[in-house]
Amino acid sequence: MMSNPNSNLLNDTCVDVRPKAPAQPQPLPPGALELALPTSKLWECGRVLDFHFLRGTEQQKQAFRQAAAQWSQHANLLMRFDQPLQNAEFRVAFDNAGNWSYVGVDNLSIPSPQTTMNIQQVSSILHEVGHALGCVHEHSSPASAIQWNKPVVYQALAGPPNNWDKAKVDANVFERYAANRTQFSAFDPASVMLYFFPASWTLNGVGTNANNTLSSTDKSFINRCYPGCSVDFSKPTIASGACTVKLGPRVLFNQFFGNSWLMNQPNASFIEVAFTQPKKYAGKDIYRKAILKLVHLTSMAGSQVGNSSIDIVVNGQVIKKDYSPPSSNFIAEQWDITSLMKDGANLVRLNFKNAKTNYWIQKLHVDCDRILS
Repeated sequence: MMSNPNSNLLNDTCVDVRPKAPAQPQPLPPGALELALPTSKLWECGRVLDFHFLRGTEQQKQAFRQAAAQWSQHANLLMRFDQPLQNAEFRVAFDNAGNWSYVGVDNLSIPSPQTTMNIQQVSSILHEVGHALGCVHEHSSPASAIQWNKPVVYQALAGPPNNWDKAKVDANVFERYAANRTQFSAFDPASVMLYFFPASWTLNGVGTNANNTLSSTDKSFINRCYPGCSVDFSKPTIASGACTVKLGPRVLFNQFFGNSWLMNQPNASFIEVAFTQPKKYAGKDIYRKAILKLVHLTSMAGSQVGNSSIDIVVNGQVIKKDYSPPSSNFIAEQWDITSLMKDGANLVRLNFKNAKTNYWIQKLHVDCDRILS
């Protein structure tokens, strides 16, 4: 994104380590929404993405945490910050020139400790994190139909600070991603993934704005690409993707083992996960099935498996009543909740019942098997 709309120069780079093919604008259904994301760049839904700050002030880091988390409010991806270098998919610096990021899963091919993202202006954080999640520049969408005045653009970007030759201008400004390899719909002039372009750069005198907030389309599109929701209970700070978490009385982090949260007040403790998941996007189904997955356990009562029963409730419907996970160690279980899913607001609730011991949970995940175009 441009930090100075009057400079007519770009200062953000989308670092794509795979080639992209030019494509003609594609016809779209009436009412289609916008944004673009190459299918090959998608992360697995529900993945925990770790960020390591290579350098930076505490003010810069806090600005990053707050901005990046806006994406995970709408995408079924979990973000953890200040993570160890060796475990981090993203390694963020603040002291190099320019704003840039590798795109989506391309970050995994960059050897540690190399930087995978640089932030020069904090106003560019949302944009760069969008790249990290897989989004490309909106003007590179297959649906983009900007009428470029190419000689003017070549001349403007040939000088400082860009000093780009024609090939680099072609790759960063004029080329579009191929429609058959990209999740996209119509062009979004309000997207945070759009560069500022002055009117003089186009043949029809229509420029674009510098957008520093997520548009309504940014939010709905990233949900379409990463449907469902996830909650990671394995750390003292609960991480969530595309949902909010409400905890009842005596729901505590497991200090002894340090790998889960527990409920231990009978008929009072509960965990409630609320998420919004439409069934369709631009008139097409987003998913075929919705599967509720839990990683949990009932702790031991002496030498026997404890009886720590819960009710599992989905949108007011009890799918497991007085249920005690049959293990003294963490187990992964799943239930098909497709028929219970609503088109919009959904709620999963775990109610702690009469118990001899604790109920422990590591992860809750609603897996909506995304349908990719």
